[in-house]
Amino acid sequence: MTDVLEGAHIAGCRIESVAGRGGMGIVYRATQLSLGRPVALKLIAPEHAADSDFRERFQRESRMAAAIDHPNVIPVYEAGEEDGRLYIVMRWVEGTDLHKELRAHGRIDAERAASIISQVAGALDAAHAAGLVHRDVKPANVLLSGDHAYLADFGLTRLASAETNVTTGGHFLGTVDYMAPEQFKPGPSDARADVYALGCVLFAALTGRPPFIRETVPQTMLAHLHDPPPVAIGAGPEFNRVLTRALAKDPADRYPSAGDFGRASLAAAEGRSVTEEERSVARGAAAPTMRRDDALWAVPTPTVDGVAAGPDTSPLRTYRARKRPRWLLVGAAAVLAAGAIGVAAIPGDSDEIPPPGSPVSEAQVERLARQFASAYSAEDSAKMSRLLTSDAQRVFPTDRQRGRAEVVAVYRDQFARNPQREFVLEGLEAEGGPIGRATARYRTGATTGTMTWDVILERGKPRITMIAAEPD
Repeated sequence: MTDVLEGAHIAGCRIESVAGRGGMGIVYRATQLSLGRPVALKLIAPEHAADSDFRERFQRESRMAAAIDHPNVIPVYEAGEEDGRLYIVMRWVEGTDLHKELRAHGRIDAERAASIISQVAGALDAAHAAGLVHRDVKPANVLLSGDHAYLADFGLTRLASAETNVTTGGHFLGTVDYMAPEQFKPGPSDARADVYALGCVLFAALTGRPPFIRETVPQTMLAHLHDPPPVAIGAGPEFNRVLTRALAKDPADRYPSAGDFGRASLAAAEGRSVTEEERSVARGAAAPTMRRDDALWAVPTPTVDGVAAGPDTSPLRTYRARKRPRWLLVGAAAVLAAGAIGVAAIPGDSDEIPPPGSPVSEAQVERLARQFASAYSAEDSAKMSRLLTSDAQRVFPTDRQRGRAEVVAVYRDQFARNPQREFVLEGLEAEGGPIGRATARYRTGATTGTMTWDVILERGKPRITMIAAEPD
């Protein structure tokens, strides 16, 4: 997106300087001429502004966001269109954001972290009561002005009643390090997705890093989906109990509201119990859905009672902001903070290799599951290797292997010890998406059970990234 020259007049504002860039556009520090006050002016990137569906949604949601009256929500002054450019005008906040704070100083002390989380939780409760789900809660969207915290980007949230968490280009609405597991699956997500994201923010504030640091985007996605929350070393058992609940895989196991999570965080910092009754404040489309995700088996809960409650003595400057190619991550709610930079999805030509996170089809997922069964029946470990991603995992109730070589070695040893004559699948069901999934009953000799395959695109080709089984 081409910069607008300093001094240009747009939407009744004079551009002063560029404050930040994101996937959705550019944020400028500007002066609102009618009142002579400083404002943040965001111009939406032309590729989004040209989309008629986006324009309609932008105008509708901007009006809803402007109606949120809460001291921890950045007020929206105006939103509209001028000369074919979509814009949104907001309060200018002097200060920094939590992302910059963590990069500069590492983790922050528990009392301040709890205070920030509590304030952001109040902002989320206000949005959820209005039927909005933020979907991009992350440190860069938490603005800090002294002791006061604001949650930015409500002018670009998506309505919670949206039917998907993926854009028409196949990219995620959100930032992968802070996305709830249900946001990687088809269907809508509700207010509890924001509770999970806020839990990730608290973990980052207390430890200096997001909870699921992995080398690749697919690995990070799978960690959100399947790995238990790690222990926040040095945070103490009270905070870890709060984090374990906020980061539960099943939305029904989390705090029912962001406010409940915020109050629990404050109580953990102050060493007391929460006395308020828990309740969901979400209304309309943001209200919790009744669907519960069926897990293959229960995710183990980390033991936290043995974690020292005292301060940790490891170095404080541990915050890692990973640099990725620009097409790896998409922020549906782009960064509105001064100096905060989001990441864009840049669509390529049809013959280019699609970026990680692009969806696989239901047919591709089903075909890979059947090819796995064929390779297993033929004891063809070489063929099986070609079906797997480089970081594939094999997960059984009693053991787990990571990496293609380790997974294939287990099957090769298994074939040598117990020759296979068949591997039969029954009731195979498949669904596509950024992470496709196939599930079937299997039978090999006298052994039966349930097997699940997760499928993603790796270098443009569908590959199995996880094999999980539960024998009967």
